Amino acid sequence: MSLLATWPARIVVAAIILLLATAAAWWFFIREDNQLATAPQDFRETPAAEASDTPSASVEPSGTRDEAGSTTPGVTASDGYELFVIVAEHPAVDGQTEAAYFAGEQLARLGVPSTAKGTTVDVSGQFSLGAEGLDPAVPATIRVGLATLTSDEGRRDNRVREALQVSQHPTATFTAERIEGWSGIADGESVVATLVGTLELRGVQRQVSWELEAVRQGNVISALATTSFLYEDFGIPLLNIGGVVSVEEDVTLQVQLIAEAAG
Repeated sequence: MSLLATWPARIVVAAIILLLATAAAWWFFIREDNQLATAPQDFRETPAAEASDTPSASVEPSGTRDEAGSTTPGVTASDGYELFVIVAEHPAVDGQTEAAYFAGEQLARLGVPSTAKGTTVDVSGQFSLGAEGLDPAVPATIRVGLATLTSDEGRRDNRVREALQVSQHPTATFTAERIEGWSGIADGESVVATLVGTLELRGVQRQVSWELEAVRQGNVISALATTSFLYEDFGIPLLNIGGVVSVEEDVTLQVQLIAEAAG
């Protein structure tokens, strides 16, 4: 077979390689690399936005909110504990409640790393705190709606939803069991501790530990929780985009939350 006769096939192969390379280059280089948060969101310094000792209209003192956002009557803190409800935002805090994943990606063969980030503001929950840690009488939960996880690439979002089986398991739920290194948090204080509990994701339950940093001002807590785990721990298949883009074996989750005392 002459060299000329093989040109059409070579052209097709070259075109495919060019297309994949272009797609990979767009995937990696026409977006910013994403960095993990290193601290809770700051409180605003303006007097008008200072947290007070009076719950705002966004928090119902009579109970905590359920998954639909309504209150759950009858949930009250035990003596010596304070009940906090996660809120979407608060005028005292410069930011909003948000959950995010950080996934390391690589361009095949070239080993070019990048970090993808997907976020959602669909976060709810409650917890009751005291000097000894969590209130054993009140379930401490954080719920994250997975259907609204969004990154800078729609194709990635679709793959993530498929991998997490969002149609069957639309919510990830973390139930805290204890806080290690906790001695309470007073107004104006910051605390670093370890939050231990069970994460239910994709229908699988595993114990995970979160690095926790929390700051309190008045009746408001701004906190950052970070954890990492292997995809296989929850039976999540590793994403692979056309054999060109693949992900690392572990993923990092972060939750920036704002919580306000409910009474």
